[in-house]
Amino acid sequence: METKTKTIHERMAIIKNELAKKTIKKSGHNKFAGFKYHELTDFIEHINELNFEHGVNDCIQIDEVHNECRITLTNVNNVEDSYTIITPFREAEMLGKGGAASSVDAVQRMGSTITYNRRYLYMTAYNIQENDGVDGNEPPKAPAPKTITNENFAKGVDKVNKGEMFVPELEKALSGYALTKEQQQIINELKTVK
Repeated sequence: METKTKTIHERMAIIKNELAKKTIKKSGHNKFAGFKYHELTDFIEHINELNFEHGVNDCIQIDEVHNECRITLTNVNNVEDSYTIITPFREAEMLGKGGAASSVDAVQRMGSTITYNRRYLYMTAYNIQENDGVDGNEPPKAPAPKTITNENFAKGVDKVNKGEMFVPELEKALSGYALTKEQQQIINELKTVK
């Protein structure tokens, strides 16, 4: 089928399919939560190229009064053939270092607000996927358990044998360490000694 006869829905289906096959880097990095995300600049060039190639124009409206943002996708060969995606309007929260109050002015806040709202409109309209919730936070990895040297372990066992420490106190002192099978066996033997 010729491009001129395709509807906006057909054109967008092709664009979404082609966009999904592209490798789109995630240059954004949330240092506080430790995840990467797509910046608007990561994908807008790809979208512009595909829109041009397949005859689609996008128009964004950000309406703070009605609390909504819109992206209207239009068939360039038939301006009556279009559809609109709507997302809620949100003002960007600006924080300073360490979560302190921000020192940005109103124009900087406005710029960030427009960029963030555009980003989410494009991601919604073009099916650009990121992980849900907080953009892919993975649970933090538990730190590897520490190991205790045989010499230090032997000092603790010696204190128990001399009556300077009880077994529960030794176990508490060793609770942050990964014990070898041999070390654990010695602890178990100490528990059985009366």
